[in-house]
Amino acid sequence: MKFELKFTTDYGQFYINDKNATGNTGSENFWADQAFADKLAVEDGVLGVAIANDEGKVECEFEILDSKSLINDFSGFDHIVEASIKIHSKILQILDCPHSEIEIETEIENGEYRVRVYSINLDSAYDEIPNDSYKIEMWKEAYSERIVLKRHLG
Repeated sequence: MKFELKFTTDYGQFYINDKNATGNTGSENFWADQAFADKLAVEDGVLGVAIANDEGKVECEFEILDSKSLINDFSGFDHIVEASIKIHSKILQILDCPHSEIEIETEIENGEYRVRVYSINLDSAYDEIPNDSYKIEMWKEAYSERIVLKRHLG
């Protein structure tokens, strides 16, 4: 399943979450220093994806895969981070911030998933016309901690 997303959000973030998520995106742990540095926040049933541009413009390709991502050449990406999310409601959503408007909602199997966020063109985020974009892949995998596979140093 593949989705092309174009929407606006505020506070430099948007959410991937289980429809019945219990995680608190307003908790002081959600965007703690390490989450901010890693560009991905984690709470129970919700991930916060950081975007770079100040305009709140999100251009994102989102894909649910049948198995682990096969991308192993990271040269075309500026920053890559993974984390896990548990789905309990059979409904996955992508929401803006802070209004929680539903950008996509789709039915998936309950279980543990790995989510990989690729950030592209981060250095252009503060240009007159920002060109940062995001690619997100998600697949079933046992729960594990957040890890940065490639860190943007800009």
